[in-house]
Amino acid sequence: MSLLIAILAWFHVASAIGWLGGGLMFAFVIGPALSKLSPPSSGEFLVKVVPRVVRFFQIFAGTTILFGVLLLYSLGSLPLLDPATFYGLDLTIGLSIGFVTFLISEFVSVPIQLRAVKMIREMQASGQHQPPGEFPKTLKRASNTATLTVVLLIFASVFMVAAGFY
Repeated sequence: MSLLIAILAWFHVASAIGWLGGGLMFAFVIGPALSKLSPPSSGEFLVKVVPRVVRFFQIFAGTTILFGVLLLYSLGSLPLLDPATFYGLDLTIGLSIGFVTFLISEFVSVPIQLRAVKMIREMQASGQHQPPGEFPKTLKRASNTATLTVVLLIFASVFMVAAGFY
């Protein structure tokens, strides 16, 4: 194995760990804890932390995809994705799930999370003390998409790791 392939593989795996680990933390620790805070406290948290968390996810999701594509290209991608082999089938399924998860994250989850932050900022700017009526529904959607992302990332990881055993 060449040094370039080893470096790309390590960066791909480290990025995927950051993406999945951050997702697990947000979906199963931070999200549920937010529901137990008072509206002003959860609003303050959302405004200060969620934009950074969103940026974190975007960086790790993007680098996971980038290093994965570069790794696949460096290895000679077409024979590796042959679904007639267990390796190719697992790799193709894992890659497909990972890419779909990236799209869901960027185009569904991120906009919902940023919408929640915007609602709180508008509430704070207008001097209101209660979030708008659609805020709980927005938070629920954010929680659901975060959980979906984590579940899909776990499945993608299972297939990617399984491919390594062939």
